Amino acid sequence: NLAEANDSLSHFERIQGLAVRQDVETCLRHHTFKGHFRLGGKDEQGFVWARQERRTSAGRFARNGPVSVAIHTGNANEWRLEGEAPAEMVRGSGLPHRRFYEELIEGAALPLEPNLACSDSAICFAGRSAGESASKSALSTIRLECHDQVADLAELLTVHRWSPDTVSRVTLFNSRTRQLDRSAGLTRLVVVDGDSAFLTAIDAHEFRQSDVVGVIHRTVERDRLESIGTKLADLSQWYVPDEKTLDPIPPPRGITVSVLQRRQA
Repeated sequence: NLAEANDSLSHFERIQGLAVRQDVETCLRHHTFKGHFRLGGKDEQGFVWARQERRTSAGRFARNGPVSVAIHTGNANEWRLEGEAPAEMVRGSGLPHRRFYEELIEGAALPLEPNLACSDSAICFAGRSAGESASKSALSTIRLECHDQVADLAELLTVHRWSPDTVSRVTLFNSRTRQLDRSAGLTRLVVVDGDSAFLTAIDAHEFRQSDVVGVIHRTVERDRLESIGTKLADLSQWYVPDEKTLDPIPPPRGITVSVLQRRQA
């Protein structure tokens, strides 16, 4: 229920965040304008300025470029970070199973209407290590009913390749090929299916700044559980247990939850 939960605004917010950093120089490319553009600061109206510049012999940016362009929410999709693919805005019809989302969590606020018609890449589903087909097959067996309508979990997740005629509200990370299904901005949350997929996702370059939730069956083989334990022990030098998050949400019976948070500098 976040008003800014769509790909266009997330892409612009990422550019805004890079514009105010003083420790790095960020270069952009435009789909029409030629050359390199260096990000400048952000003004009082929230616009970000990019200046067309040439590089010096030392590899730094010269400060006397001829063109300055304002970047805002209306044109941010025309820009991409140098070295990255353009942010991909998935087009399609609005989500068809609105009632399912409205009643999924009892007492929760209704989804915002604009979000049901816009793509978003902030949430990622990392499928099983066996690959995308195995993940879709498993999720298709989980069927939900709402007001005499039936939909399976693969449909409700709105993965682009699984529901190509609708907008997508989640990206898919193929844990076997280690590839995302589309170019995305900053992924905020990754939900991982299985222990092997978790070990892959937790080390993936794309998720260095993301929260990662791993769902692991407690009856997997002992050596696989030990691999998870070893990985969590390795993370202890950067992370500490987060007991506050667990207190208000007791897990269901038979489920154990462990939450780690990054150590404060």
